[in-house]
Amino acid sequence: MRRGCISLGSVKCDGCHQVIPHSERYLIIEEKDGVTVSLCVNCCLEKGYARYREDKRERVLTFFPEPVQGPPDTGL
Repeated sequence: MRRGCISLGSVKCDGCHQVIPHSERYLIIEEKDGVTVSLCVNCCLEKGYARYREDKRERVLTFFPEPVQGPPDTGL
């Protein structure tokens, strides 16, 4: 499970091992083996857990995965 969070200044990134500054966004990932990992925005972008997208003419950072494209609706 992925959870987007805001740092209080006491969170350390498990990817680059730097402290995530106060009020910066980070991601908590619970892996299948039960391990919880905290990642800063830069590590999330490098690993593909975050991306920027255009929303109402703004560039927005999102931790949500790319929506799955289903088959086109035929209208039948």
